Amino acid sequence: MGANEQEIPFIIRWGERHQIAIEVVSENLSLENSHKTKGYDGICFYPNQEMATDPRLYQALKENGIKVLSVKSTGVDGINFDFARQYQLTVTNVPAYSPTSVGHFAIMLILMTLRQVPNYLSESNRKAHMGRELSDVTVGILGTGRIGSLVADNLLAMGANVIACGNQENINLKTKGMSYVNFDTLLEKSDVISIHIPASTQNYHLLSTDVFHKMKADVILINTARGAIIDTQALIPFLEAGKIGGLGIDALEDEAQYFSGKWTENPLAQRLLAFENVIITPHIAYFTDLAVREIVETALDNAVAIINNEENLNIVA
Repeated sequence: MGANEQEIPFIIRWGERHQIAIEVVSENLSLENSHKTKGYDGICFYPNQEMATDPRLYQALKENGIKVLSVKSTGVDGINFDFARQYQLTVTNVPAYSPTSVGHFAIMLILMTLRQVPNYLSESNRKAHMGRELSDVTVGILGTGRIGSLVADNLLAMGANVIACGNQENINLKTKGMSYVNFDTLLEKSDVISIHIPASTQNYHLLSTDVFHKMKADVILINTARGAIIDTQALIPFLEAGKIGGLGIDALEDEAQYFSGKWTENPLAQRLLAFENVIITPHIAYFTDLAVREIVETALDNAVAIINNEENLNIVA
C-alpha cells in the first residue's frame, strides 16, 4: 500500500518473476481503507502517524488475516510495537539498500553549503559569498553505520579531515586517517556535522539548545537521517543570530503529514527557508532507481518469507 508510480514497475516485475499475485494500492494505509487488506497475508507499506497511535488499525489488520507488516524503509519509528505484538503482527524492515543514494546526497549537500550555493540562489552579486574547501575544514560524522561510513570514506578520499562519533568504530576508516572522538569533542571541533544516526527515543531532539551552544560558530549542519533528531524550534534562534553557517537537510520534523500535498506547506520548512543559507529537500536522498528497486524487492521478499514461515533476518518485532 502507498505504492507510488516509480515503484510499480519493480513490483510488477517481482510478481512476474516469483509468480505471486500482488495488488497495488496507491493509497496510504489507514483505518478507513484497511478493508482492502482482507484476504491477504501481508502488506508492504510506509508507516504513518495513525499507525503510531491507533490500536484499531492493528486489530483490523489482524482480523483481515494479515500476518506481516513489511515496512518499505529502514526506519520503523511509525510502528507501535506494543500494538503489533498484541495482535501477533510480525514487523520487518529494509535495513540495507544502496548506501550511495543517501551517502552521495549528503556529500552533495556538504559541498553545496561549503561553497554557499544556497546563498547564491537569491543573490545577484556573483562574489558576495566566498566558499570553503574540504581540505580546509573538519567534517564530523555522527554515526558510522553503512551510510555514515560511506560518507566518511568518500570525504577522506577528497581530502577532508574527518572525525566521527559512533557506537561501533570502523577500523578501515581509522587506518585511512579518521579519528573517533566523543560527542562533545565532535561538536567542538567540527566545521561541518553530518548526521547519520537512526530515529530513537534516545536520539529525539539530540541536537537542541545546549548542543548548539557547544558547536563552532558558523558550523554547517547536514541531516539526511531523520528530522526529529534536530530540535528545529531550538535551531531557529541560532540561524537568526548568524551562528549557523549553513543548513542542508533532507529530513524535517513533521514532514510526513505534508507529503500528500505540498511539502513546502510545512510551517517548519517555511521558517527555515526564510534563511538564505538553508537548503531543504523533501526526503529524496534515497530516491534513485537502484535504491527504489532494492527497497521494493527486499520488502516483498520479507513478506513472503514470514508468510511461508521461513527464516528472515529483517524481523524487527
